[in-house]
Amino acid sequence: MHMKFVEILAAVAIVGSCSAAAAAPPDMDDVPLILSGCVIAGEAKDSFLLTNVVIDGTTQAPPHAFYRFNTTNGLKGYVGRRVEVKGKADLDDVDKGKVRVRNEEGKVTTEVTSERRTVKANDLWFASAGAMKMDAEVATYKFTVESVKPLQGNCASAAAAQ
Repeated sequence: MHMKFVEILAAVAIVGSCSAAAAAPPDMDDVPLILSGCVIAGEAKDSFLLTNVVIDGTTQAPPHAFYRFNTTNGLKGYVGRRVEVKGKADLDDVDKGKVRVRNEEGKVTTEVTSERRTVKANDLWFASAGAMKMDAEVATYKFTVESVKPLQGNCASAAAAQ
């Protein structure tokens, strides 16, 4: 079965620690999460980014991570809108991804690549860009979508990226 691809775009921070005396870590392959954010359409068919993400559900999940959705069903109708995506994260399934941001001739392009798939969106960056160029490696996690529902409010930068 061909899986569709979508990425969650947020800043990345990974914090970890280990101790010989620590208890065994909990099972991290089925962690319930609710992700809320703005849906942005990517350049390719059925590719989307979720931006300005807020995570609810557990403190086990990295607070500023990228998530690979198993499906894009339910997102197309909400481009430029805020949504709540409910599902389960597999925090044991980490993949090294890449984020690339370019500002050329006043056009900002953001690319997120993970598992040999890329989502590319234009005019996504919402800060002062100047002569910006950024390349970064990021951790991404598998996310099984259970439901998508709209939230109140629109996303100004999302509407511009349509």
